[in-house]
Amino acid sequence: MTMNFMIILLLIAVGYMLKRLNFITGADSKVISTIVLNVTLPAVVIVNLNDVSLTPSLSILPVMMVLYGILTKVLIVLMFLKYTNEVRGTVAMMIASMNIGIFAYPLVQQIWPDKGLIYFGMADIGGAIVMFGLTYFVATYFKNMGGGLNPKLILSNMIKSVPLMTYIVMLILNVLSIRLSDNMIRFFDVLGQANLPLSMILLGVLMDFKLDRRYLPLTLKYLGLHYGFGFFFGTLVYLFLPVTDPMIKTTLQLIWVLPVGVAALSYAVQFRYRTLPVIAMSSNVTIVISIIILYVYQYFFVVS
Repeated sequence: MTMNFMIILLLIAVGYMLKRLNFITGADSKVISTIVLNVTLPAVVIVNLNDVSLTPSLSILPVMMVLYGILTKVLIVLMFLKYTNEVRGTVAMMIASMNIGIFAYPLVQQIWPDKGLIYFGMADIGGAIVMFGLTYFVATYFKNMGGGLNPKLILSNMIKSVPLMTYIVMLILNVLSIRLSDNMIRFFDVLGQANLPLSMILLGVLMDFKLDRRYLPLTLKYLGLHYGFGFFFGTLVYLFLPVTDPMIKTTLQLIWVLPVGVAALSYAVQFRYRTLPVIAMSSNVTIVISIIILYVYQYFFVVS
């Protein structure tokens, strides 16, 4: 497993160096992102969910994700009351908006190849509601755009997410006991094998270590709360969540310390937040910190 993480770090470094040497541009990164999110990642989901046994207890994962999103967004807004609406909107957009697709799925597949995507995929359903619903509402509310919490918009954004819809379709097929043929699975397996290298190279391309000193104190304060909330509520889950499946607790503990999702950056651009550097810096730093957290966790707690 340690060697797998070394390979992952090297792939990220390759992506970063390709960008620094101008072999990959911003336009290229959009192409890679499109391929990962719409081709290779759905292929991985199809292969992993084609023949699995689902339990009713897994339904608690999306529920807990939505509850976490509501609670932490309210708490962080209250903690930033002395700041401007734009700053409060910025931190509220970032909190509980996790980078599950590009960041988590490839790593989870390496750590728990047999069942990881099942659990994180279920949690991703709740994560999508937070990302496309609550986070979008926050972005519009604090810029006085009057968007409100629009269920139709939430549903529309979720339908546009190819990985999420692939997951839902595969869940339905699983419940109906419909399995794809071996030839189809072999085809998707070939596509899915490209997901890890492409995703990690993409992370390297997206990383940028430029610091805007004006926003550094605000960024550091947010980072403390991002991981503080994650570890605190993860501990509560470990101690008090009444489930017998330990992987449910593990999923929630780890998913709440994942990096800031790229949608927060997109919303900031869309609604012209002047605090865009805070989101950019937080996104990059959380990628590094979350990789370290996952490495330490798998090294000490996951049996190879």
